[in-house]
Amino acid sequence: MEGSPAPAALHWHGGDDAMDEDFSFDDIDRWEIGKERQKFRRYRTRHLPSTSQLAKDLQIPAKVERRPEPELPSFPEEPVMDKQESPVAVPRIKHVKEEPDQPSDAGEDSFERFASGVDTWLHGFTSLSELLSEFEDICRDLAEAVRDEAAEKHRAVEDRVLRQKAQLLHSEASSWALLWHLYGKEDSMEDNQKASTSAQVASEFVRNDETAQTCLRLVQWLESLASKELDLEKKRKGWYAGSYTQKLGLWDQTKRAIKKNIGTHYVRHLDPDAPTREGLQLHPEDQKLEDGLLEDVWKLIRAGRITEAQDLCRTSGQAWRAASLGGCLTGYSSTMQNAFNERALEAIELDGGLGRQRKLWKWACFCASEKIASSEGGRYESAVFAAQCGNVNHMLPVCADWESAFWALVRSWLDTQIELELSDRHPSSTIDSSSTWPDPVVEQQPRDFINLFQKLYSGNLVSESVRRSCKEQHRLIQMHVVVSDIAALLEMLKTWILPSRDDSSNIKPHGHPQMIRFAAHLVLVLRSILPEGLKEQYADRLELVGDLILNTYVIFLFTQQKEELVGPYASHLAPHLCVDLYVHMMELRQNDSEMVKRKLFSSAMEYLPFYDDGKKGSVSAICKSFLDKSRELKPSVSNVKAEDSERVENLQKGHSVQWMCFTPRAGLPDSELMRIELLALALQHSNILLREISLTSLWRSVEIPEGSQALFGHLAAPLKEEADSVLLHENYDTKENYQEFLDWQEYFSCDAHYRSWLSTIENFSSPEERAKSFATARQALDTATAFLHNSEGKWLLGSEVINDEAFESVELFATVVLSRPSDPYFVPDPTVCTALNSALYLCMGELASSQRNLTVNVAVNPQNNMLLDIELKCAALEGEGIESLVSSDGGFLSAIMAAGIKGELPHFHPGVAIEVLRMDAFSIHSDGVRRDAPFVARGICRRCCLPELVLRCMQIRAWLPVSEMAASDDPEDDLIQLVASGALQGLFSGSQLEEFLLLEREIVLRRMEAGEDEPRVSEAEDMLHE
Repeated sequence: MEGSPAPAALHWHGGDDAMDEDFSFDDIDRWEIGKERQKFRRYRTRHLPSTSQLAKDLQIPAKVERRPEPELPSFPEEPVMDKQESPVAVPRIKHVKEEPDQPSDAGEDSFERFASGVDTWLHGFTSLSELLSEFEDICRDLAEAVRDEAAEKHRAVEDRVLRQKAQLLHSEASSWALLWHLYGKEDSMEDNQKASTSAQVASEFVRNDETAQTCLRLVQWLESLASKELDLEKKRKGWYAGSYTQKLGLWDQTKRAIKKNIGTHYVRHLDPDAPTREGLQLHPEDQKLEDGLLEDVWKLIRAGRITEAQDLCRTSGQAWRAASLGGCLTGYSSTMQNAFNERALEAIELDGGLGRQRKLWKWACFCASEKIASSEGGRYESAVFAAQCGNVNHMLPVCADWESAFWALVRSWLDTQIELELSDRHPSSTIDSSSTWPDPVVEQQPRDFINLFQKLYSGNLVSESVRRSCKEQHRLIQMHVVVSDIAALLEMLKTWILPSRDDSSNIKPHGHPQMIRFAAHLVLVLRSILPEGLKEQYADRLELVGDLILNTYVIFLFTQQKEELVGPYASHLAPHLCVDLYVHMMELRQNDSEMVKRKLFSSAMEYLPFYDDGKKGSVSAICKSFLDKSRELKPSVSNVKAEDSERVENLQKGHSVQWMCFTPRAGLPDSELMRIELLALALQHSNILLREISLTSLWRSVEIPEGSQALFGHLAAPLKEEADSVLLHENYDTKENYQEFLDWQEYFSCDAHYRSWLSTIENFSSPEERAKSFATARQALDTATAFLHNSEGKWLLGSEVINDEAFESVELFATVVLSRPSDPYFVPDPTVCTALNSALYLCMGELASSQRNLTVNVAVNPQNNMLLDIELKCAALEGEGIESLVSSDGGFLSAIMAAGIKGELPHFHPGVAIEVLRMDAFSIHSDGVRRDAPFVARGICRRCCLPELVLRCMQIRAWLPVSEMAASDDPEDDLIQLVASGALQGLFSGSQLEEFLLLEREIVLRRMEAGEDEPRVSEAEDMLHE
């Protein structure tokens, strides 16, 4: 079959022509509008005044003809009428018809049922063959449900749409059945050691010949479909062809006519050959019954129910016809061999020669079909005999549907292949008419399957309805499956369900939902069920195009709020696609409820490995990628203030940790270990975010950093419950991270009390408000001073040894925004970038920068022109990596960045400060490996946050009246001692020390005004200057 040109029918990619001409997905859209119209009418019936009452109020006559409703569904806008207006003809409705509930969409149920089947298959509870059978059963059940829905009274458009949906599901069921027969069904033929009969020879040939084996499976597929249709007909009507017992074949009316000598055009004898031999007709009543009988016999033969067809003939009084259907006990499959006596066939063929009786019978059937057709006899009678010998020319005229026509061609081709094999093995020893069999039907047969489909599409004997059916989507799918053209099949499915490349604005799949679902499940099945040869041949297409189709279906499920169903399909994507897709979905559900988030995250934990195995995307990779991406800065929005955008981003960053706090299902393997791993990862990421949030919230304003509150809200309780287990975790430096997290809790508690005090001084008029403000100030001051004394300046110090391994250099990458009091955020230009680059280099002195091999690079952020990207790199000295020691205050780079954040860079714009939005530090080791260096970020936070906290305490103390402080309270003295000591003194800049002294003087002056002791400002200055 390879290398043969594909017929035109196999190269069509669908579109509007891919379905029957009566089928249009636009009807489904109009049906959706109709459903909305029903909702509107139900609302109008329940909540608006009835038209009869309205007519009574408006004094409208009762007898008014009702205007017909428009055919197309729409949303009519009913005018609100005033009683003073002139009356308008409004129909008076005596009885309001109750609108039925909107038609149930059986397709909605298909997504859950198919996902359930895939789930049982992935967990090993069912085989792939059983899964295909389950898919077929699901489609048939849903199609039947839709048909039942359509049987109820609906509008014309709704009824049409329901029937089209039923037909689509029915066609899909036949496609799953085809895959089961071709690849899922086991070979039930017995391997006979010695073929002694023509039936055994036929079975051996079919078993060993690939084309014949495919033909047999196709015949069985088509016959099973027809058989199921008969069973369905019996279920609906209570009977089907062959299930009644009336004596229809006795020609009673013809017999009476012969006895009474009525009519000269009726046959004169009642033997079976009389109509053909005499060239006369049966009585019209008998002929009608005869045609009905033969049509039923044809249906049974078409369904592979030869035994039932024979029983029908006997029941109808035509035992001779039952014998003609049995022939010479031929067969080529185990199911057919059960219908005859093996010993009787062997005796016949030993006596007359192998296959001799078979040829005679086949030849007789061929002659009978030709004779009946030439004498303008019944079409079905000619087709019945033609089916026994493979005479396609007289089978196709009665085939009104695609499946019947395909069955006629395939069965005839199979029979002819078997006859040719028998003739080659056992040539006839006699010369007569039958000795040339099967030559009369060989010319009717195709060369291969592609040629067969060409005959099916363009044959002269094929009906127009069959040709139209060749354009239907599932018929095209079945043709490609039969010819094993998997690449063309996948490309065709892709064009049906994926947006075109030209339509860049369309981000949603444009295919029909049921077709998207079918394509995704077909990819899963083909990847597992195809023979190894076909898998290797189409491996690239199955991977690339298959991933596109699966990705489209996952996106569709996600857009339909079916997050719990995405796991089985996303797990079959390439690892990087799976990770990227889950990260994107988590970003889109970031602002949804906890239940929705939990469903999506649970689907990943259920079907993906937790750790990376190289074969599938992993939960750990998804979490790390999502957390990293959550820190990315979003492009600026023109109509949103920069400070508001920053606040929203910090809040979203804080909520990103919530995903790591979901508890895995208890039944999952290593669920406890997964839980601890997620918390440890969340703990590490939270500290990174808290460092960044602290540096963006150094302003003395009332706005509370919501990102930190979100972090503590999500993590505080889980960490408290699992503290012991988390501390025992080996990865992510959990002990150090846990201590840092506790340190940040204390710091932001002080920050929250300070901002609470700031909010109270805005309204300071009434005595109650003043008392509240004083109390809040005392609480903020006590909390901060207690924190500073308890930490003894060791806040965020961390450990001195890092990785037990020295490193050679340190890198710092930061995304910042420049701010100044007059203009909080302004757009930097190239001149500003150059000036900032120089200021950072000269911050610690040119000599020191040269000795440390400092390199600085400042550039405008490509995504947001208000932001700057800063890159610093320097060599490590002792205490910063050499001899495995780490500086407690972050080292050289930390000092440079802290100066920029405080707005004290030399040779730069006065008062302009750097506000850090994102910050990452790395240590570069001798082997070239880059590792995280959190000590640099901690050092920057120590240099910026601790001095600011001390200054806030001094600000509160300077604001509080002396009368509000207890006699024993002297916090400024303790702060002076703390600042003057070595623990904090090196963290203050010159301007911060100057502000500290000014606040101390103000406190002393207030005390002097209150009549207290002499000022001690000189003592404080001496201590600080030392």
